[in-house]
Amino acid sequence: MWAKKKNSLSEVRKNIEILGIKLPKVIHVAGTNGKGSVCAYLSNILIKNHIKVGTFISPHLIEVNERILLDMTPISDRELESISKYVREKLGNSDTSPTYFEYIFYIATVFFSKTNPDYVILETGMGGRLDVTNVFEDTLSIITSIGMDHMQFLGNSIKEIAYEKAGIIKHNSTVIFDDSNEEANEIIREFAKAKAAKIIPLSDFDYESLKFTYVKYKKKAAALAILGAGQLLNTIDNIDEALTKTVWHGRMEEIEKDIIIDGAHNEPAIIEFTENAMKLAKVNNKKIKLLISVVKDKEVEKIFDIITSKLEVKKYYLTAMNSYRSNSTDELYNSLNILLEKNKRQSKISCYNSSIEAFNEAKKEKADDEILFCVGSLYLMGEILEGNR
Repeated sequence: MWAKKKNSLSEVRKNIEILGIKLPKVIHVAGTNGKGSVCAYLSNILIKNHIKVGTFISPHLIEVNERILLDMTPISDRELESISKYVREKLGNSDTSPTYFEYIFYIATVFFSKTNPDYVILETGMGGRLDVTNVFEDTLSIITSIGMDHMQFLGNSIKEIAYEKAGIIKHNSTVIFDDSNEEANEIIREFAKAKAAKIIPLSDFDYESLKFTYVKYKKKAAALAILGAGQLLNTIDNIDEALTKTVWHGRMEEIEKDIIIDGAHNEPAIIEFTENAMKLAKVNNKKIKLLISVVKDKEVEKIFDIITSKLEVKKYYLTAMNSYRSNSTDELYNSLNILLEKNKRQSKISCYNSSIEAFNEAKKEKADDEILFCVGSLYLMGEILEGNR
């Protein structure tokens, strides 16, 4: 039913025209990590300032409705079904079939066309330059931190990946970006100069002064959102309230006492996760247990190397996931054992075919002086949240 290969942007623009999609100013968010958090913080800041906002994010954790939000409320099943039917009918005679992601994007943009928000926030699916979301001209670009991920599609260096992300910058527009990586910073500035775009680096904002969280990547995402709001509003009110009340599931989220889930799934995100986990365990004088799964196309060995070199983990719960991308527990077990030995660590390991079984067992075994972290994949976070609701 779905095309396996994504369509060209010229094909996407044709379909946008066929569907009659017209959007207000778009805030376009790209980057390796933190995109969804920026979208959530910015949406809530705008809402607290009486601005109507449509938000498109990915992936969803439990239900597809989570990807399409109006004032941070998911699209209803009824609207989703109605617009889905409209998209299928309108594009039925199209020369090309959409990918699944393109199809959901069309539903989202039709929904926003119907509901008339003041602004629309679009999170890229992957990359930016060739992403289906990169078809609108009146945009404010926000680029989060850039690291090594999706190398098979985006390139094998920070510069190559940054080039793909910077591709969202439009002529005579504004780009707000995380300038903490020197190589990425250079590429983004070059791209912005060629497009005559105004640049606003994250280093212009003292994000460490934000007090709503101890998590560094959340502070950086919030700072990018505040800088974005500053380009859209004359004055910004209720920032602290907006940030404090933002709940973005699966990102260093405490779902029960001393049980924290985090969707970190690539090298830079795992490094930040280990720093946060160490900090939290130390402050609370707790031992660490870890429930983890990693999908096949991620660098499992590198992820385990980072974790085993940085964290003293009492026990690992390795699990498969209900996804065709899931790694087998045998693969996870073998990789983990090699890296435990390399980094001179000793930990207990249990393996499970079901994430819910793994979570329930880990929860049952967790003592008062222990903290359980669940990490490695947003798919895993979704399964845990669904099984725990």
